[in-house]
Amino acid sequence: MRIVINGPPKQGHRWLKCILTEIYGLRVLGGRSKPETRPRLVGEWIRQGGFPDDSIYHQHARFSAKLCRALLEAPAELVTVVRDPYDTFVSFYYWVQDRAEHGEGLAQERPRSGLIGKPLDHPDVLAFLAEGYDLYLRQAVEWVTSRQAAVVRYEGLHNDPVAELRRVTDGIQPVPDERIAAAIERCSAENMRQRKEKLARHVRSGVVGDSKQRLTEAHLTVFRERYAEHVRVLGYEVR
Repeated sequence: MRIVINGPPKQGHRWLKCILTEIYGLRVLGGRSKPETRPRLVGEWIRQGGFPDDSIYHQHARFSAKLCRALLEAPAELVTVVRDPYDTFVSFYYWVQDRAEHGEGLAQERPRSGLIGKPLDHPDVLAFLAEGYDLYLRQAVEWVTSRQAAVVRYEGLHNDPVAELRRVTDGIQPVPDERIAAAIERCSAENMRQRKEKLARHVRSGVVGDSKQRLTEAHLTVFRERYAEHVRVLGYEVR
């Protein structure tokens, strides 16, 4: 079994990767053991034995038919996570602040480096939302509408995780609900924070609806004017 989780950052991919790893007893590929995202290089990496059986990894690759074809021929199961775009933006903003605070190379990464050290309602943050956030939303839309990857809803992982995961695992390899429940417990936000310092920073709050307390009418106006269709395609209500 091989599983690849793809999509934009701050959707909950690390959480899902942890759960699927526990359910199926997989080896996690990280760092240099993962391929680049270009389809040709992914195909070469697979042919050279870089993707062993019973392993899993996640990346923030954009959708492409060539990439899917290379992974499906491995063969691998493809999964993507979908999260409320409003919550994702808030999580993304705090992730950028954290990376900058710990010196993780955002200084030259325009346009998101323009968020560093600025309040959530700063004009530069709103400008990024209006222009720079489009890339991440389109990436999510492309994976969902491609119908090449099983879709996991972040909110489902919170509200009824066993049912959400059963729907996905039934399409990969069915497992008992007891195994799913045990994996969910081992991969709780608190347990993940305790595993590594970087995970403690990466898993900031792990809640649903954070944006309702943090976003202003100015943010919501940008969403309505720029991203209403993206929000609807992903299955969420335009606020």
